[in-house]
Order: sequence, then C-alpha cells, then structure tokens
Amino acid sequence: MAILTTPTDAELAAFVAAYSLGLLRNAKGIEAGTVNTSYALELDQGKRYFLRIYEEQDAAGAAREAVVLAHLAGRGVATPAPIVGRDGAATRSIAGKPAALFPWVEGEMLCQRAVTTSAAETVGAALAAIHLAGHAPSARLDEGRFDPSHLVARCARVASSRDPEAAELAAPLRAAMSAIAARRRRDVPRGLIHGDLFRDNVLWNVEGPDRCSRIAALLDFESAHDGPFAYDLAVTILSWTYGSELDLDLARAMVRGYRSVRELEPGDREVLYDEAIFASLRFTITRITDDAIRVGKRWQRFVERREAIERLGRTGFLEALGL
Repeated sequence: MAILTTPTDAELAAFVAAYSLGLLRNAKGIEAGTVNTSYALELDQGKRYFLRIYEEQDAAGAAREAVVLAHLAGRGVATPAPIVGRDGAATRSIAGKPAALFPWVEGEMLCQRAVTTSAAETVGAALAAIHLAGHAPSARLDEGRFDPSHLVARCARVASSRDPEAAELAAPLRAAMSAIAARRRRDVPRGLIHGDLFRDNVLWNVEGPDRCSRIAALLDFESAHDGPFAYDLAVTILSWTYGSELDLDLARAMVRGYRSVRELEPGDREVLYDEAIFASLRFTITRITDDAIRVGKRWQRFVERREAIERLGRTGFLEALGL
C-alpha cells in the first residue's frame, strides 16, 4: 500500500514540536492499510510513536474518533488513546490533513493458521468489552456509511468492475442485499461497535510460552459506528474462524469468550444469522469496489463465507455456535 501523504521533514518536526516528547530523530512510512497513511516516528532516546494521517475523515471526524478512543481506553478496552499535545488537543493538522499521534505498541498479528481456540475466545471477550463500554458521552457515533441502502447503491460500481467475474455478480448482490435490508431488524441490542475487527486489527503480546495469550492492542476504529452487537460479532466470527472452511471449534470459542463478558440477549441470537449474511454481502461488495483487491484481499472469500453459513441454515448456524 502506498503512503498517500508524504509530509516534509519540516512539517514532521513542527508536528512533533506540538507535544512534550522531545525532538524528532527519524520518520518512516508504514506500508500497510487501505485507508490512512501511517508513520513510525523515532524521537529522543529512541522512543517510538505511531502517526496516523487521516485520508478520508475531516478534522471534525478525526477529533471525534480521538474522543471515542480515549473513552474506550478509559473503560479498560485494550486500545491506545491518542496523545494530547501541549495545547490540550488530541488531533492537529499535518500536510493539510488531520492527524493524531499514538504510543507505539509492540505486538504481532496472527496469520489464520496461528489462530487457536484460546485466541478466538480472547478476541470474543475483547469485542464484548467494546460493546459494554458504549458510546463516548460527548461523541456518540451515527450508523456509519455502510448501511444497506448505501451498499445497494454501490452495486452499480460492482457492475462496472474491471473484474468480469465480479461484474457479473452486480445484480445478484443487489437482490440479496435488498432482501436482507427488508428483513433486518432495528429492535435489537445495539450501541458502539468496531465494525472491522479483522486479524490485522489486533496486536498480540508475544511474551511467554503462549505467543497469543494477551491482546496488546485493538486497532483501527475507522469503521466504528452505532450498530447491532450481533453484526459486530458476526463480522468477527467470519474474519477469525474461516480458513479454507468455517472452523466451528474456533467460532464456538469466540462466542464463549464473548458471552463470558456480555451474555447474548434473545434479540442478539434471533438476528445473528441474518447479520452474518449481511456482513458477508457487505464485505463482498466493498472489497470489489475499494482498494482491497490491490493489497491482496480477495472478495471471493466472503462469497465462500456466505455460502458456508447458508448451507448451515438459520437454526444450524446457531446450533453450530453452541447457541
């Protein structure tokens, strides 16, 4: 992934000078992600920090996210809050873009083969902690930009995809998304959700015999919004428990971990199947129409996930999850 914004040395130095952290010694762009630009900054005495430059959010959106992150960190969620500068602000501008500075967190991401039932259970518990933390009182989020109506409209872009296989799916995807939108319920438990808790958004502590025994940080709340808790759980199940097929041992472990922190209510259970289908469609559509293909994220993987869930059926899916 290219570095989308390249600040000058003078801009980086001026940005760092707004904090009481010392002088900038080195800055290196991080080739990761599809939305924002990231830099590793080394300051005096070798201390490292993470610079995020927001490529899509405006200044107000970046400031709102900073409030949300500080709220979550204050509630015990394992995510680093942005550092506050001498002026009391957690965000500021660099190279004409809003940006925030974070503590550097050491940790490793897990490949799919390395995901164990223990790791799945830990992630489930961490997701539930986000849901219990709730919205920041001064920065309640809206329903986000990936609602069903937006995704139905986005199918027009699927039709114009340069991938012939993807383009052929435009009409079926539109029909499937319209159908799920018509029966998607709003009278279910909901609140602040991550919306994108994939494996590359979790860093693990690598100390000790179990290299994934503890989460070092939950990352990238760019997609956080107000939504059904069942949707967030479905997204996380789909992203952590599917290799060549749906691993039901991992899926059950994730649900166990979640329930150890927040018990699933009847409404959560009743819509979990539909939310899993919706999540599969959402990521199929957005991976066809955004930059995900360019960084090797295949949209076909979410077609496979949807098919696996549909084979189980509504009752079978819940039974497979131990519900």
